[in-house]
Amino acid sequence: MKAIFVAGAMLIGSADISGAETVYRYAHGPSTMCDIHGAGTADFLRQVRASLHQAPASDRFDVFVADDGVTQWVFTKPSEKAYPAVACRWLGKDSQGHWIIKRKIRCEADRAACDRLADEFANLDDRLRRSLADKN
Repeated sequence: MKAIFVAGAMLIGSADISGAETVYRYAHGPSTMCDIHGAGTADFLRQVRASLHQAPASDRFDVFVADDGVTQWVFTKPSEKAYPAVACRWLGKDSQGHWIIKRKIRCEADRAACDRLADEFANLDDRLRRSLADKN
């Protein structure tokens, strides 16, 4: 597990990180995130739990990491106001070939809680982007 995070961090650390992109949906019903199609947050959790590595849990989230080390799934726990919600974060490349952080969020809670969660994730992604850019 630790090797996955280290490999992902090395890839990201050597990349030119040019920005972050977040696609946020306040939605119910089927959708596709990170190449997985799900009927809702619970369906995404079932599929992700069956196929990816679970990272150490926090009080607020269940976190899973793909074998590529750079794709991360985050699910809110029932104690969160933005429950149920799921986010998938991965690296992509912009039109100039620079690495960028991308995230899709699907939130089925009330709109205000979902908006706060989306803002929190956007801030985390921006801090990560700046931290990695400072290392280059």
